[in-house]
Amino acid sequence: MNSRGEIIIVDDDTDDLEILKEVYSILPFENRLVVFNDGEDAYQYLKTPEAYPFLIISDINMPKMNGFELRDKVLSDAEISNRIIPFVFISTCANRTMMKTYCSNSFHGYFEKKSDFTEMTEMLDNIIRYWKNAVPAD
Repeated sequence: MNSRGEIIIVDDDTDDLEILKEVYSILPFENRLVVFNDGEDAYQYLKTPEAYPFLIISDINMPKMNGFELRDKVLSDAEISNRIIPFVFISTCANRTMMKTYCSNSFHGYFEKKSDFTEMTEMLDNIIRYWKNAVPAD
């Protein structure tokens, strides 16, 4: 795990991306934030040798490649998965079906997007702090 690497956020909703970027800008972390509007672009970036992010935060419901498909590709690509990158979902649709899908796979977290700016800030701060305090596997 590269605790100094980029934080990748993948979300097709431009309003949500802007909010997440604004939230991140007030947090005390020095990691570079890299955002993508779809899973395919994020995956292509992750395949590059210079990409060694600290954390991936992805929406689930996206066109082209949804969050589950992105996670599956990350897990099945040996070069990417060997980098040990935590993968967290953040979505507006926290329902039982999604939770069953989440629980049946090896994802690292599932969070519901908050409509309140302060709550969103606290949630993103907690997610990043959790992984910053985790013992690295490398």
